[in-house]
Amino acid sequence: MTDTVESGSRSRTRRAILDAAVRVFAQRRAASLADVAAEAQVARSTLHRYFPDRAELVQALADDLLTVFERVIREAETDQGPARDALQRLIGGYLELGERIYFLFSEPSFNQPDPDSEVARFFEKLDLVCKPVEVLIARGQREGVIARNMTVDWIMRMLLWMVFIGWDAVEDKALSRLQAQAVVLQTIESGILEPSDNQ
Repeated sequence: MTDTVESGSRSRTRRAILDAAVRVFAQRRAASLADVAAEAQVARSTLHRYFPDRAELVQALADDLLTVFERVIREAETDQGPARDALQRLIGGYLELGERIYFLFSEPSFNQPDPDSEVARFFEKLDLVCKPVEVLIARGQREGVIARNMTVDWIMRMLLWMVFIGWDAVEDKALSRLQAQAVVLQTIESGILEPSDNQ
């Protein structure tokens, strides 16, 4: 029983550190581990027991991002129903990841990684996790609701950037979270979907 309680406590502490790190690094890319510890409300020595240095913490954040991406894509049920509806569900889920996607785009070690590095392997894994989204986009093109003159790769990139921009607008208090979701969806509809026959 004691081991179970201790394991649960360690899991909660680790989760608190990861969540704090995403928030802190998204706001200040050069933030220190001390900043992360303060945000997580743990001692710096506690943080170092879980993550001895920044590189290990960033790697843990990358692994966690893969897990969350996989969950959001699965919950969007991208293979169910019309492609337009599935895409809207996916965008709603992606917006939950705004802070994490912001971290992904702003983390210096993720820029131009060495082909043999852990970061390069992370992007290979991310491509596999996001494969259902590629399938959805291709299906939408076949159904005539997603523009056929854009590549799947371009649309994949654009989706993430739109979420990034939406989250940034919320952070700047230019939009509420609900407004951001509506604006992102409207932009997606206007930007990648073929005009309907009555337009």
